[in-house]
Amino acid sequence: MTFLYRLASVLRWLFNRKRAEQALDDELQAFIDMSAAEKMRDGLPPAQARRLAVLELGGLEQAKERVRTYRHGAWLDEVGRDVRYAFRIFVKNPGFTIIIVLTLALGIGANTAIFSLTDALMLRWLPVRSPQELIQVKLQAPRGRGPGGESFSYAIVRALADQHEIFMGVAGFSGFSFDVGPPGSVGRVPGAMVTGGYYETLGLNPVIGRLLTREDDQPGAPLVAVAGYGYWERQLGRSPGAVGQIVWINGVPVTIVGVSPRGFVGATVGSVADVTMSVAALPRVNPSAAPLLGPGNFWLRVLARPRAGVSIPQATARLNGVWPQISEPVIAPHWPAARRKAMADSVFQLSPGGTGWTYLRDVYRKPLFVLMAVVGLVLLIACANVASLLLARASARRREIAVRLAIGASRSRIVRQLLIESTLLSVIGAAFGIGLAWVSGRFLVNMISTGRAQIVFDLTPNWHILGFTSVVAIATGVLFGVAPALQTTGAGSVALKDDPRMSGSRSRLLPSLVSAQVALSLVLLAGAGLFVRTLQNLQNLDPGFNAEGVLLVDLEGRRTAVPQELLDHVQRVPGVLSASLSTHTPLSGSVWSEPAVPAGQPIPERDNAYFIGAGPHFFATMQIQLLSGREFTDRDSADSPAVAVVNEVFAQRYFAKQNPVGRHLSANVRGRRRELEIVGLAKNTNAAGLRAAPPPTVYVSYAQLTGDFPTTSALRATGPLGRVASAIQQALQSKLPGAPIEVRPLSTQVEATIVQERMMATLAGGFGLLALTLACVGLYGLLAYSVTQRTKEIGIRMALGAQGTRVVTLVLKGAARLVLVGIALGLPAAWAASRWVESMLFGLAPTDPASIGGAIVLLTTAAQIAAYLPARRASRIDPLTALRHE
Repeated sequence: MTFLYRLASVLRWLFNRKRAEQALDDELQAFIDMSAAEKMRDGLPPAQARRLAVLELGGLEQAKERVRTYRHGAWLDEVGRDVRYAFRIFVKNPGFTIIIVLTLALGIGANTAIFSLTDALMLRWLPVRSPQELIQVKLQAPRGRGPGGESFSYAIVRALADQHEIFMGVAGFSGFSFDVGPPGSVGRVPGAMVTGGYYETLGLNPVIGRLLTREDDQPGAPLVAVAGYGYWERQLGRSPGAVGQIVWINGVPVTIVGVSPRGFVGATVGSVADVTMSVAALPRVNPSAAPLLGPGNFWLRVLARPRAGVSIPQATARLNGVWPQISEPVIAPHWPAARRKAMADSVFQLSPGGTGWTYLRDVYRKPLFVLMAVVGLVLLIACANVASLLLARASARRREIAVRLAIGASRSRIVRQLLIESTLLSVIGAAFGIGLAWVSGRFLVNMISTGRAQIVFDLTPNWHILGFTSVVAIATGVLFGVAPALQTTGAGSVALKDDPRMSGSRSRLLPSLVSAQVALSLVLLAGAGLFVRTLQNLQNLDPGFNAEGVLLVDLEGRRTAVPQELLDHVQRVPGVLSASLSTHTPLSGSVWSEPAVPAGQPIPERDNAYFIGAGPHFFATMQIQLLSGREFTDRDSADSPAVAVVNEVFAQRYFAKQNPVGRHLSANVRGRRRELEIVGLAKNTNAAGLRAAPPPTVYVSYAQLTGDFPTTSALRATGPLGRVASAIQQALQSKLPGAPIEVRPLSTQVEATIVQERMMATLAGGFGLLALTLACVGLYGLLAYSVTQRTKEIGIRMALGAQGTRVVTLVLKGAARLVLVGIALGLPAAWAASRWVESMLFGLAPTDPASIGGAIVLLTTAAQIAAYLPARRASRIDPLTALRHE
């Protein structure tokens, strides 16, 4: 009842404040009237009697304040008055307020932007039923001998779905692209292939129609698809008639049976599935991908929902207990015995899966953590900058604070007032920072979406982001406000005098803040230098091929639909110098590996070489140097002896220092044993990644392959690539009317492999320059304040004969001391930070002298420029004016 009574009292005060204040005033006036009347009866004049009554009360306003202090909810009234007073201060000093708000908006906005991306990538729940109950299934092979990890074969996913005593549902899924539309108007649409329990496991309900079920994931079932809400809205006009509509997918009629709920774009974070089909439909929709349904192909990710009461450890133990019994029929029968045994000995690992799956987490986890540390340092620099500004401005409010202390205000009361002011500034800065984060977040997503697959994140502020920003805003306000508040109130009533000792104590804190900014700026600039040099090293790396001037056209699995006359037709396009076909192109992210050894040696069970199917003119088109022998020609057809070209790494591993041309290889090519004659030796290429060492590679003749392979046409062109690409697209579209033709530069594919490095170099460089700017502003503010405080001293020096250059040197020396102290503090921190990011560097050591030395030179130069402006102003002080300065 006590709590409820207090709550009611607070509410009454909040909503009836004027009535309560009027009642208090009436009560006190009545008391004064009664006391004065009593004194008048003792013979005192009315004026004197009333004065004594007020004095006995302790003062009318003082008595009101005491009553308010003991009233429930009084602190709300005090806070409200502090807030109103703070806003009056802000309005009175608009320039000062704008500078602080802008500084904090940049610092808090940077933190919010990086956290927003981190939240979207790692923390945000899937918009499904009870996402916290979902688990991700992984398979760990013993000592890495075999497939597994996060991918599963279709057969294993179906076997897991049959474990009803462990799981309520199992969802297998993988991203896919579909060619949607009738011939002549086909468009590439992102989608997904899913198993029958996908939507049931996730607990989703359709907007209209129905979702895919287990019956749809059976061989021979009618071809049906589910449209994503966004696709239904954009392409189908939100029409209820979309259910039952026939659409052409990869040239096959498919019926739309429903629309997935709004907000759900798939279980793969960062991508959008506009069209979803069952895995069993894959052979009819995309015959070239039919082998994916075989037990040896691992390509599906798995989320599962355990039965009620089954914990993750219990589900893990039960699943590993039944795996030896269910593994036999789902392991590829053509695998060697050792590989089958390793697969059977694998163990399952279950982990929380409510945030979905994405490969981007492994790629960007450490970069995002590094960027969070970077923007945290930027925020610290901003706080130090704002604290310096508040300390410098405190001299203007010194007398105000001293008067308040002298008339009875407690130090804690004034400290609270000043902290409320700083927190309000921080909250206002955070409000603007959220807007900056919204804009910069889009920039970050675009920066990492330079590959073919567009990355999509929902960066709409949610309670994670708002909570993070609120905590950062409050912590920031306290961080930069507490030192000025304590410093300002520490002098007491001494501040009523013009005591030089006051500035002495303050001057020790201001230089410390500036040196701290310099130290933190050095850490950021040194880190930025390391990331920029890493990007330059990768861009300057010779990958073994020349990507400039090469255009790529993906023909997917249309190997049988790409006759030689099609290449001849494209090669006649003006600007095309050469054209070739291949199964894989450098740095595409897709690899094909097989076992291959010199003839006469036993073929190993595990793959030991990368394979690439290449057509005639492939090496000339890619400008991959042939060290000996020849490349493939039109004579290397399906009817001629099988031939191969190997790279230097393969030759050095298996043929020592001998020339491999003319020797023979034994290899398993897609499960078929083949004998290959080596006809050429090619230079190494970094086809698997710019950071990776060139792998042993075997090139085989494209014309001698059987079955459908991923097919890409590479064309070397001259002149404006945009114009040539448009002409190629028109030429191919007339020959392949049922396929969307996309012509893209190989250089774009190469650039997509260094997106992470480009992001780190760009953002770290930008934040480093921002930190440098803030540090220089802080140094400028300190020196400008110092010059103002020392005006009389400088005037005396100049009156005694000091030259302007001597005064400039005096100020610059003071700035240099602060910078040197900051550098001395920042160098050990920069060394420790560089060791932390060592794994992200390429071609340089963490203690790279150029990066650290460049950061020091840039910092000292910028600091001297910032210091020169107040130094120059000091040198122009009129001695007579300075001597009269107060």
